[in-house]
Amino acid sequence: MSGLTGPLTLRYNSRELCGGQNARIGGTTMEATAPGPAPVTPPRPRRRRAWLAFALAGVLASGAAGVTVWRTTATPSPASAEVTTPGKALELFAGLPARLLPPTNPTALPSDRAVGRGTLLYQINDPKSFTATSSGLPRLPIYLVTATGDQFAVGLVTISEFSHALSPDGRWFAHRRDRQWWIRDLTGTTDRAVPPGYELRQWSTDGQSLLLGQTTGTSETYTAFTLPSGELRPLALPAMPARRMLAFLDGRELATAEFNLGANLRPRRYITIAIQDADGRSARSVSIPTTMQVGPGDFRNALAPVIRGGGNPPSAWAVVTRQDQAPTGQPKKAQSEAPWTMVGVDLRSGQPAGRIDLVTPNNDQGEEFLGLSGTELLLQRWTARGAELVAANPANGQRRVLTSLPDYARLTLPGN
Repeated sequence: MSGLTGPLTLRYNSRELCGGQNARIGGTTMEATAPGPAPVTPPRPRRRRAWLAFALAGVLASGAAGVTVWRTTATPSPASAEVTTPGKALELFAGLPARLLPPTNPTALPSDRAVGRGTLLYQINDPKSFTATSSGLPRLPIYLVTATGDQFAVGLVTISEFSHALSPDGRWFAHRRDRQWWIRDLTGTTDRAVPPGYELRQWSTDGQSLLLGQTTGTSETYTAFTLPSGELRPLALPAMPARRMLAFLDGRELATAEFNLGANLRPRRYITIAIQDADGRSARSVSIPTTMQVGPGDFRNALAPVIRGGGNPPSAWAVVTRQDQAPTGQPKKAQSEAPWTMVGVDLRSGQPAGRIDLVTPNNDQGEEFLGLSGTELLLQRWTARGAELVAANPANGQRRVLTSLPDYARLTLPGN
């Protein structure tokens, strides 16, 4: 899925430990705003080794993607900027509390009444729950947060499981039980079963359908699952094991990118996105515009570039970084982290969708791309106060804090 196809990335001391695991279900100036949410107490440094062990175990076991786990320490905080004109993300995220905390007495998601559209899913992966002597990763609660700020417990999962997802508009909640997928209408009580044998691959960008995959032998066939009727429509898409699904455009076209190694395991200079009609009648392509970056750039991470599709209008965004070389004779450790930039392309027109210069991870502060909502990019930012969920406007690069996050929060956003 869009976002369910992205990489699982964990940060420790501003270094990229791991990226590019694939699960096919997928210079701005920030000015001070009004007083922010209550501060989240930064974790103590002596707990970082335990968290690192937990994070590495999760990476090794995980095939789920599109999620990020942060650990924060007491470092200077980049200030945030207020966006004067509300963005698309505001419509779904406006009801979030200033500070998101797990409920003391969680309530199970009710089956007999509507709860309203979902805003996000999260899990607290506290390293205290993991020990090196345990036989497997712990099963931890996952919470659904609605657009009105209510929270519900929706099951226990490990960090390696993909068993919950939200549609881009927050209306539909996909959850796996009894060895098959169920699609719940959060604005009502309808709970539709996906036939056994089908796996979720991609939400449509309009939230009106799901792309399902069914594996037979070594090949896979695709089917559209229409919402809210639950009708199944077989598609003529070819099997694409070496490609990453980025977006299911209004349930009519599928955007994919090549998924393989760059030359000599180095980041690639460009990525071409293939867009196929869901019924196999026509195809076209667009490319991510790396020339929008200042200076020569490569897509970050040779194994699986950080690239995500979705939003409205549909677009695809990728992380690009300059591959600067250290001056001759300069120690490698003296090299500074190259700036990171998000560059995007409109998947309908092929025109550039904009750029966002990220706060590069450094000294345990920075920003990470999580996904798309409407016309905005959703970032997870870590500061001296803790982690924050931030909406960034690609038109002007300004940020808006949506909520502060608890330590060890692992997020799943709508459409991801």
